[in-house]
Amino acid sequence: MRVGIDYLPAVAHAPGVGRYAREMVRAAVRCKGGPQLALFEWGSGPRAMEGAPLGLADPQLPLRRRRFLLPRRALTLGNRWFRLGADDLLGGVDVFHRILPEQPPVRRAPQVLPIAELPPPGSPADLALAEAVRRASATAVFCEHYALEVPKRYGVDPASVAQVSVGAEHWVRDLAGQAGDPFAAQEAGRSGDSPPRILVLGALRPERRPELALAGFERLRAGGAPAQLCLVGRPAQAAPAFREALDRSPVAGDVRWIDDPIEGQMPSLVAGSAVLLHLAQDEGSPVTPLEACAMGLAIAAERLPAFEEALGDLGSWMPRDPNAAQVADALAAALGLTHERSARIALAQGYTWTRCAQQHFALWEAVAAGRPPGQVAR
Repeated sequence: MRVGIDYLPAVAHAPGVGRYAREMVRAAVRCKGGPQLALFEWGSGPRAMEGAPLGLADPQLPLRRRRFLLPRRALTLGNRWFRLGADDLLGGVDVFHRILPEQPPVRRAPQVLPIAELPPPGSPADLALAEAVRRASATAVFCEHYALEVPKRYGVDPASVAQVSVGAEHWVRDLAGQAGDPFAAQEAGRSGDSPPRILVLGALRPERRPELALAGFERLRAGGAPAQLCLVGRPAQAAPAFREALDRSPVAGDVRWIDDPIEGQMPSLVAGSAVLLHLAQDEGSPVTPLEACAMGLAIAAERLPAFEEALGDLGSWMPRDPNAAQVADALAAALGLTHERSARIALAQGYTWTRCAQQHFALWEAVAAGRPPGQVAR
């Protein structure tokens, strides 16, 4: 079996779907007995990740990486004019695994589409995703809630939806390679005089509500709790309003915004934090809280089904669409649990990228054979 994978997001984007593509492939090439992999990398933009972070050296299965330093629109035009797809440019594949719904075009191969986030119903993004779901032979989701929601929303056979897991060990692995003891920075931070750090990850998009994170932190501090707030994410639509709120905040001196994060510095930054604060209107993957759990951090998050399925009672939960007082209460509860990290670490250790890759092997085999993939073992 030969599987094509859209690999551009893996090298162009450190977090999010880029991490999923990069880490899943990194684990896959170390699994003996897997399929042949053909990595499709078409794009002219900068590569944020290259070399050792990709983990492609000494693969244990047949691997080919095709790189085209051309704009993505050139491939769209090639498909329109010459009916040329990514599967053709790879020399033919039995299955093509997408990362993004619309790009690249695929002509003949059965497609697998992963879905980690559902747009608002009826939105342009939702309509585009609906079309992509209908084109795909199977979809891969990362929580039971989405395994039920995707067929209901898009009218596809539930058996065409396969639930797979995510991995969470990447920062622990990278930190161990840098410092020997993956939790040395965390212990040093706790034993020093600095107040505990509350970490917020992700670009400053409206659905992340960075202003609300700041307002909750202000209430926490007003209640007398010592803490620092660190946001790590590039500027997006919510950035201007957040800057204004930060400029007038009474606790601005205890807030840090890293607006140009460097992936190589993330392991030590996370390990030196005490709590992850995660606000999200909807997410179908628990990877962000799990990767923080892998470092032992306490979790303060909204009650999203994907998060509760994975973490259960190990999270300090706040209701959906919380107010500032509810954010502050969740943060206070999480700060009270920072010493109880062994259970969180043990939970995260069950989520490995190797397991994720092996589940993808089973999914691809089912699709290539024309079988419903919904019974992929988890």
